[in-house]
Parts: sequence; C-alpha cells; structure tokens
Amino acid sequence: AFVPILDERRAEIEKIEKKTFKYGQRHRHNLDVYYPDQPILTPNAKVPVLFFVYGGSYNTGSRQFPPPYEMGYRALGSFFAQRGFITVIPDYRLVPEARFPAASQDIRDAIIWVKDNAETIRSSSTSTIQELDPEHFFVMGHSAGAAHIKVMTMYEELRKTLPPLRGVIWNAGPWFFDVRGESFQTSGPVRFYFGTPEQQREREPRTLWNNLTGEEIQAHPEILLVQAEREPDWLQVTGVEVMKDLQRRLGREPKKIIGLGHNHVSPNWALCSGQGEQWGHEVTEWMKERIVASTGS
Repeated sequence: AFVPILDERRAEIEKIEKKTFKYGQRHRHNLDVYYPDQPILTPNAKVPVLFFVYGGSYNTGSRQFPPPYEMGYRALGSFFAQRGFITVIPDYRLVPEARFPAASQDIRDAIIWVKDNAETIRSSSTSTIQELDPEHFFVMGHSAGAAHIKVMTMYEELRKTLPPLRGVIWNAGPWFFDVRGESFQTSGPVRFYFGTPEQQREREPRTLWNNLTGEEIQAHPEILLVQAEREPDWLQVTGVEVMKDLQRRLGREPKKIIGLGHNHVSPNWALCSGQGEQWGHEVTEWMKERIVASTGS
C-alpha cells in the first residue's frame, strides 16, 4: 500500500543526500549514509548517528531494493536524516554465506568503520556539515536485524570490540527460538544460521542477556522496544517475555513503542508516506532525550 505513495513522494525523499561507502572487503560490505539537511547537534556540537539494520529472515534483505520497491529503505534513511540524524544503512552477509555470528560481526565492523572514517564521511557531503559524534551512536534493528544487534551487544567476543553506543532500538526481533508451533529449530534459515536446537539455546538473545553479569547489564546501551500492533503470534509471545526478562535484570520496565495499525513489515514502509509514521516520531524523540540526558555524562 505504501509503495505508490512513496513513489509519488520520490522527489521530496531524494532531496536528502545519500552516499555509498565500502566498509570491508566482501561484496556485501557496503553502507549508505544519509546526510541531514538540518542536523541536530549533541552537547559536543557534533551530529548524532543512527544505524539501521534491516531484517529479511536471515537469508534476504538489501539496503537498496530493486524497482518497484527501491524507495523502501531510501525513505527510512531520509526520514531520520530529515530529523537531524546522520543515518547509516549497512548491508551484511546473509544465509547461506553467513553462519553465527557473521552478520553481527559485519554490523559491528560497519560501526567501527564509520567511527574511524568520520572525516571521510563528513567531507564527502556536497553541503557543509559538522562532524559526526562517536559518543552519540544509536543502532536500530528490525526483525532479523534486531536479532543481529542483540547478539552484537551481548555476545562476548563482539561486545568487547564494539564502540560505545548511546542506545539500541529492538524493533520486532526474536528473543528465543523455541516457540510453540514454529519450525525455527528444525529447518530453514534460523537453523542454518544459529545451528542445532542446543546451539540456538546457547546463542539466542535471551540466553546471552541472562548470562551477562550485573555490571555488564548496567554497561549495556539503553534499550528501546518497538513492536507493531499486529505482529505474528510468535512475536507477540516473545514480546511479552522480553519485557519480563529486561525488567527482572534492569529493575525497571523498559520503554516500549507500539506501531498502531501496523503489521510486521509495514512500519518501515510508512516512513515518509505521511501515514502511520507516529512510531518513527516516537523513536526520534527517545533518541533526542538520550542526547539531552548525556549532558555532563
């Protein structure tokens, strides 16, 4: 439903400048940077950065879809850039090229590359823009992308090499895979990527979270949960459990945004359409609150 609307708004969406960079050696190691026309500034007088990690059932997905869907993530990148954030959308390795934790490694490497190449990114813009702020990196993952960023911030070998993040947005991703009525453990991309049922239990986000020490929990980036109103049943179930698990370890209930009227896929496609964008505005406000709260920290 959103495809024709986004196509009608193409000129407005494409006003936001976009540049592509290579962050690694493999053919999937590319990322798009969307430059804000009116950047917001952190207390360091620099520009905050939002990384968006798309989903696709672990075996599909691209930062640039072919026609007629090419405005999908183009619109998402433009939406958050229009709200003042340098927005970065990386590609990463997929099944069958990737097995655990390769996709999360790629996303970590993209974040490190952006941090290390801040001046290249800034100077590549056709307009004058302040430098990006490595103290104000946010990462949002949707669906499988949310699973990958959870692994990235909680799996020990990745967590220890990840630059500091101001916040993470977990948008409708899995928490565990042993869900009644689902075949994640026996077949398909989840089985290929995360391994046998025993390996899945060791590697799934819930186990990684519960294995963190109290000190590691406190050091974890602040978490925002996002879920569509009409998610599939298995995500509704895991959505309840993730709230309980976070509250138990954090000692408080995490903030949760509901995408009213949305199904699992539609929230990303609504951005820049003028319809169903409220969740995106709420995510933006949450990030801005984290930036203000960082003053003096």
